[in-house]
Amino acid sequence: MIKSEKTVTRSFRISELALKILQEDSQRQNVSVNTLVNQILLSYVNFDRYAKKFNFLRFSSIALRYLLESIPDEAIIHVSYNAGKEVSEPFILSKEGVLTLDSILDYLRNLSIYGNLFEYNEVIKDDKKTITLTHTLGPKGSLFIAHYLQPLFERIGVNAYFSLSEHTVLIEIKESS
Repeated sequence: MIKSEKTVTRSFRISELALKILQEDSQRQNVSVNTLVNQILLSYVNFDRYAKKFNFLRFSSIALRYLLESIPDEAIIHVSYNAGKEVSEPFILSKEGVLTLDSILDYLRNLSIYGNLFEYNEVIKDDKKTITLTHTLGPKGSLFIAHYLQPLFERIGVNAYFSLSEHTVLIEIKESS
């Protein structure tokens, strides 16, 4: 659910080429130029300015899938777990100032929306939160994503149960956690 935010009116000067491309893309996406520009600004505000601090790369998911397929499972587990500790937690702390379940889930949503790593879906039923991360990276991609995220949940003492399939990482969390 997206919160309704107050908007303000501002004027900016932009190049003709940038405007032309924004108009073409907004038409193709069936949104207004204003909406498209706001989406671009939100990407910067919510993700890109923090990603730059941590040297995030824009990298083809196909290339990442092929790279992961060439690496033994044990190496993927080791590398992704350590990267999760050394990148994810500082990223979240830089943005949110605190590491909590809510800030971790916000990070996952932002990785989905702005990082294009996976599609995020969350369902709460009874006392359980189920998060589904759907991706195109294959089974080793699921291994990578799960072990990248595991140290975050461990750090805050939340028992997150991971189930992996070829294109999905399912995370189950008891609400009482």
